[in-house]
Amino acid sequence: MQAVILAGGTGSRLWPLSRQHYPKQFLALNGQDSLLQQCLHRAADLCRQPALLVGQEEHRFLLAQQLQESGLEGRIILEPEGRNTAASLTLAALACVERGNDDELLLVLPADQRITPIDALLQAIKQAETAAHTGHFCVFGLPPSHPHSGYGYILAHPGGLVERFVEKPDTATAAQLIASGALWNSGLLLCRADTWLAALSQRQPELFNACSLAWQQKQRDLDFIRIQPDAFRRSPSVSIDYAVLEHEPMRHCTRLEVDWQDLGSWEALITLNNDRTDEQGCLALGDTLLEDCRDTAVFGEHRLITGIGLERLLVVDTPDALLLAHRDQMDAFTPLLQRLAKQQRSELKLHPRVYRPWGWHETLTQGPGFKVKTLSIKPGESLSLQRHRHRAEHWIVLAGTAHITRGDQCFDLSANASTFIAQGEQHRLQNRTSAPLLILEVQSGEPLDEDDIERLEDRYGRT
Repeated sequence: MQAVILAGGTGSRLWPLSRQHYPKQFLALNGQDSLLQQCLHRAADLCRQPALLVGQEEHRFLLAQQLQESGLEGRIILEPEGRNTAASLTLAALACVERGNDDELLLVLPADQRITPIDALLQAIKQAETAAHTGHFCVFGLPPSHPHSGYGYILAHPGGLVERFVEKPDTATAAQLIASGALWNSGLLLCRADTWLAALSQRQPELFNACSLAWQQKQRDLDFIRIQPDAFRRSPSVSIDYAVLEHEPMRHCTRLEVDWQDLGSWEALITLNNDRTDEQGCLALGDTLLEDCRDTAVFGEHRLITGIGLERLLVVDTPDALLLAHRDQMDAFTPLLQRLAKQQRSELKLHPRVYRPWGWHETLTQGPGFKVKTLSIKPGESLSLQRHRHRAEHWIVLAGTAHITRGDQCFDLSANASTFIAQGEQHRLQNRTSAPLLILEVQSGEPLDEDDIERLEDRYGRT
């Protein structure tokens, strides 16, 4: 059995905590490990062979870093851009067929869920294996605790044969479905690789052909399998359910008795922290003081947050964006994000702290003609040999020892020492020690953006 982890989402409904370049699956929302790392460990408990991760090109270094930090093995398939879950599963199936494992069982696991205990999940999967081996698409349904308009529902006959799927009904319809015995759709799927590909080629030939061609023209690069971009972009963007499951007659549902949460919204994250709410239904995470408040949730880590007389509010505070929302009006979230996108706000895509394969950089302040950052370089890592057309840089070592290339010179700098990089001068920053390196960088010039980088050498293959 091959675990397939779908890790390509953008997590927009958890903005501003989740951003396009650092989405929710890479965040530690309920413990020290990120949601992706929790899913990796879940996959290792369920399947003997290393997991297949399918994610987006722009997240490649996050995928590789979190896989390495998990201490587990895995293979990473990179999509040039997100084309929804049907395309992701197709690439994983093609990978199995290429290895000669046409009848391999694929266990599809979304990367943004919380599922415990693992023993109950394993038992349900074992119950479904026979049906999956005989060509059924096996889904897993959860007993609903309440009518929820954000989940899909499964109506199944007593023997497990699926009658139909209902995707995200309104609350009244959800209540009727529950009264009829419907289950929540967990998003997990078990099926054979060749079963999926055969059904897809019949139901979605355009998607099948685009993914097949993209896979045939793939390239292997370091730890990644890169899909051919032009062919892949011709694939329709459709979900697994819409592409195949809603139309296939051989569908089987196994009841799943676990503690399951799809951490795709702020309400889900509030529910996850129910044990930390007070008698007034308030959740206060971070340095927060609330007085005479009811059913209010505050997420903050960077400053003191106080509230008086608040009722059913959601407050999410990050260094560069503050979200204030009434908990009964979260349907307006999508239009808000659309307005941010129309205004091309960088806060929609980037955190102040941006992760790179060598470490991270964080913008502290900026103004006309200047920008101040901190840079953290991991032991043994290096920035690219580069130069800038429009800016000069001052580097001050705050901690550790920096090995610096500046023009034709190479030298070391320790804490409290500094150097100046002139506009147009080639330079590189390296950490050749076993301790972290922390740099204060002051940029001056116009414009000051990440596009003003000419990479001359880069160990990570960036251009």
